[in-house]
Amino acid sequence: MRILKIALFLFLAVSSATTPANAQAGGKNRAATGKQTALDSFLVDAVTRNWVAGSTAIILQNGKIVYDKAFGFRDREAGIRMKTSDIFRIASMTKPIVSTAALILVERGKLNLDDEVAKYIPEFRHPTVLKTFNKEDGSYTTEPARSEITVRQLLTHTSGIGYGFQDEKLNVIYQENGIPDLAITGNVTIGEKMKKLGTLPLGVQPGSKFFYGLSIDVLGYVIEVASGEPLDRFVTNNILKPLKMDDTRFFLPDGKKDRLVTMYSDAKNQPLTRIPEMNGNYNTLYPVRGARTYFSGGSGLSSTTHDYARFLQMILGGGEHNGVRILKQETVSMMCSNQLGTLNLGRGNKFGFGFEIEQGNKAPNGARAGKLAWGGAFNTTFWIDPDRRSIAVLMTQAYPASHSQALYGGFEKRVNEWLDNHNPL
Repeated sequence: MRILKIALFLFLAVSSATTPANAQAGGKNRAATGKQTALDSFLVDAVTRNWVAGSTAIILQNGKIVYDKAFGFRDREAGIRMKTSDIFRIASMTKPIVSTAALILVERGKLNLDDEVAKYIPEFRHPTVLKTFNKEDGSYTTEPARSEITVRQLLTHTSGIGYGFQDEKLNVIYQENGIPDLAITGNVTIGEKMKKLGTLPLGVQPGSKFFYGLSIDVLGYVIEVASGEPLDRFVTNNILKPLKMDDTRFFLPDGKKDRLVTMYSDAKNQPLTRIPEMNGNYNTLYPVRGARTYFSGGSGLSSTTHDYARFLQMILGGGEHNGVRILKQETVSMMCSNQLGTLNLGRGNKFGFGFEIEQGNKAPNGARAGKLAWGGAFNTTFWIDPDRRSIAVLMTQAYPASHSQALYGGFEKRVNEWLDNHNPL
């Protein structure tokens, strides 16, 4: 009987789009309502199968909302259902926003793409690259980098700066030197940590490969130095406020903290489990706890599907949304075009400034060449499809997220099938 009640509760947790949601995302709302749709069934099933505790999804085409719903629970244990206005830790979906902030400074002449990072953070002058590493005692040797790191390389993740959680050797070095991968609650600043990072070895030679890591955190501090403002203030005043992204913050005020979605663990072959506040070396409640001084350019923002849709609409609109221009059209074109040259991501895809660019090489789930996409470690994802004039955002909260690829792929497949066939979602 208890299982039956839970299943019924999960089904009832599906909520349709509302007028407030439309007001946040912008554009006229013709969101799918009424009978349960194929996409509804898939996202409900993700909850009942314990891939996620809950999710919110929004889809826009030609500037109009065609889908805007919430499923499951914001807090499963407390029985609090998910709403389309709930707030998620978006982790690396912070990167496109902070990349945009840097390009605003480029347009204003305060930053140049080919500037050396050391111009703004002297500790990065004459970088070294990890050569050998002793697993037994953590000792290592280095060799000189063949070139200085540039702002352009930060934007394209070709700086050689990595993530500790993705590289065992760098992880030891970073932990010994107090370099965080994620946003933190301690009373420290990005300036302090990025200066220290500048004294540590790179994982690979600058410009040699796409090497995902803390580059946009470094870029966040470059923005602070070049603008003379804290990163949160610059991003808020130049992107978030103009686009009316009122629920997107580095740290949430008291009036919004109750909307923060609970974090879960979806480890492989393990049940979906609520994560305690302290999870390893990071605090899952970092958006609402602590000193609120560390503005991580690579992972620090929290947001909603509605807010993030506004940002994506600005990109799809060539730098403008609802009469507000954030970037010049030529700058957005640069963001959305190959900046890697002959280097590649998986399947031969390219990277611009903030986005992976689909090249159409055996693209899965009906994706088309030119699609711009990225996601966040806490199980959030988005894409812009210029060919279909559409955007989609899906947010959940799980780390690790062993079902993320099945979730993202199933979501994208059903969205694209509907957009291509013009059938009701």
